[in-house]
Amino acid sequence: MKTYLRALGALLCTTTIACADWVLVQKTNTDGQEKEMTTKIKGDLARVDIGSEMSAILSAEGMTVLMHAQKMLMRMDAGTLKTAMEMAAKASVPLEKHAPAKPVTTGQKEKVGEWEAEIFTWDGPLGKGRFWVVKDFPKFAEINAVSDKLGKAMGNPMAKMAPQATDFGGMVVKSEMTTMGKNISTSLVSAKEQELDVKEFTTPEGYNEMKMPALPGAAPPN
Repeated sequence: MKTYLRALGALLCTTTIACADWVLVQKTNTDGQEKEMTTKIKGDLARVDIGSEMSAILSAEGMTVLMHAQKMLMRMDAGTLKTAMEMAAKASVPLEKHAPAKPVTTGQKEKVGEWEAEIFTWDGPLGKGRFWVVKDFPKFAEINAVSDKLGKAMGNPMAKMAPQATDFGGMVVKSEMTTMGKNISTSLVSAKEQELDVKEFTTPEGYNEMKMPALPGAAPPN
């Protein structure tokens, strides 16, 4: 369970959420395992597809995790999700002893795909990282603001200890992080604004629900 929660926290810390309808495709590498991650956004709703194995549907009310091979799903309301994130965070570092760390620009620039990016570094209680930031990325402020808003609505303490999207003043198109014992790199392949059907953010038919076991400090699941 702890391993799952840490992976879940890492996912939430590196996921980008926007408020218009967007489709963002990223290449990710976690400890040598490469995946393609597609984030679909409609308002404050988001669906993150990690390869073909797993999806997460997120909103201010909570999260539904879909495990496609097993045709299983697991639901977490906002309160349960907050408790899960706190458990995972405290397993890695005592958060109450640390203040959030801010990313710092190196003044260096580097070409990442089609974008000219400025390099930032970050060193905090959950790890360290380098970020390639595009200052003139279209609508980056909209994307970043809602990304941070959703993280706060979910009560994710790990997000508070990692860089916030609005800390950069641009769009992160590449990142390399070491956090919670994992080496995670991401690169943005594409970002397209397009209309999405709200049905993509609902639970599909034919999936059996797996009840999440009660967490310490949380009420037993219904």
